[in-house]
Amino acid sequence: MDRRYFIRTIVGVLCVLSAFVAISQPMSLDSCRRCALQQNKSLLIADELVRQSGYLVKAARGAYAPNIDFTGGYFYNQKALQLVDVDHIRSLVSSLGVPSSITSALIPDDLFRLDTHHVVAGAVSVVQPIFMGGKIIAANAIADNVEKLSLSQRRLAADEVITAVDEAYWLVVSLARKLNLAYSYVELIDTLRSNVSDMINEGVATRMDELTVEVARNEAQVQLVQARNGLSLSRMLLAQLCGMPIDTVFTLQDEVSVVISDTFPLLVYGMDGVYARREELRSMEYLINIAQAQQHLALSEMLPSLALVGAYTFNTPNLYNGFKTSVDGTFRVGVLLRVPLIHWGTDYYRYKASRGATVVARLEKDVAMERVELQVNSCRYKYVEAVQTYKMTAHNVEQAQQNLDNARLAYSEGVYTLVEVMTAQTAWYQAQSMYLDAGIAVAVARDNYTRAVGFNLY
Repeated sequence: MDRRYFIRTIVGVLCVLSAFVAISQPMSLDSCRRCALQQNKSLLIADELVRQSGYLVKAARGAYAPNIDFTGGYFYNQKALQLVDVDHIRSLVSSLGVPSSITSALIPDDLFRLDTHHVVAGAVSVVQPIFMGGKIIAANAIADNVEKLSLSQRRLAADEVITAVDEAYWLVVSLARKLNLAYSYVELIDTLRSNVSDMINEGVATRMDELTVEVARNEAQVQLVQARNGLSLSRMLLAQLCGMPIDTVFTLQDEVSVVISDTFPLLVYGMDGVYARREELRSMEYLINIAQAQQHLALSEMLPSLALVGAYTFNTPNLYNGFKTSVDGTFRVGVLLRVPLIHWGTDYYRYKASRGATVVARLEKDVAMERVELQVNSCRYKYVEAVQTYKMTAHNVEQAQQNLDNARLAYSEGVYTLVEVMTAQTAWYQAQSMYLDAGIAVAVARDNYTRAVGFNLY
């Protein structure tokens, strides 16, 4: 077994075991990322493609070395070769008056007969390329860039997996915190229902007030069920991305609270540095290199090629020193020159087409660079917007809490109606929900902005 397979298997087992331990110990975002990087199927496919491209590089390197081949064969012939017509010669000799007994003695039946019933032939040949018009160099350049491209695509696949894990992670965190908020909202309505019940007993509230609270409580219970189901499904999705069984029970570190720093620094970057760090632009650069190598490969078809050829051939029977049935052979050494003359423009037009492919690859990279710049600016604006929204929602939470406290006090003193209290509760719930969403939005926008400028998160 390959060593990398062994290491990946061990790490994967550890990730799965850590998932079960996570029942009592919350999992962090980094631990989810590590498990996903080791267990995700798309990354395993990318690893196999990288390994395949490595073999192609080794195969291309072999074109510089001489090719040594052996060719051999055996044939059985029904008839042997007879170089003369024995009967015809005998008749000519007999016509001169020679007795037939003497003719048969002088001209035997196997006169000039060659034993070719069993024929064995073989050759060991060596071909050493000397100048192939740059074909071997171009093929090696293609193989090298294909390997680099496969590695780059593997890193891009890892980025996609990490992005999916991050989205699922923060979705679980959001739904978990909203589930806790829904429990708090239900408790808030239960407290109000208890107060209304006491006020009904005291004669300061009506049955209509109690029904109004019951309707609000039922709506809160529906929201509670929806949050619970959504949280269960999102946990299954995260477990699947991390390579764990979907029924694994685990908690996340950020479920209790999302720690948002009081300072929100923006990354200092230059677009040249961003272009150098973005993996997809590296991939496109490798594609340009491949297109250029293919252009050189097409050009090599119009150039002469020269190779040194050597061979040792042997056969039986042989005629090197008369006809013999023993095995004998000889060496041959020479050069093989191929000069293209007239192909009616076929190779030339292929070369022109390959030049067009190189131009297209460069233009596609220019378009991708423009998109990267737009993405960086977009992520930057979204991050700034998320920070501002977070600060405003934090202020709204404080105001909603004060409004709710004042509404409770005013209702207990008979100044506010029940509708006004429930409106304050709803506003408190919405402010808390928006505050949770804003905190997670800051974390997500910060990660997206970090990715956009080309920095890895793992």
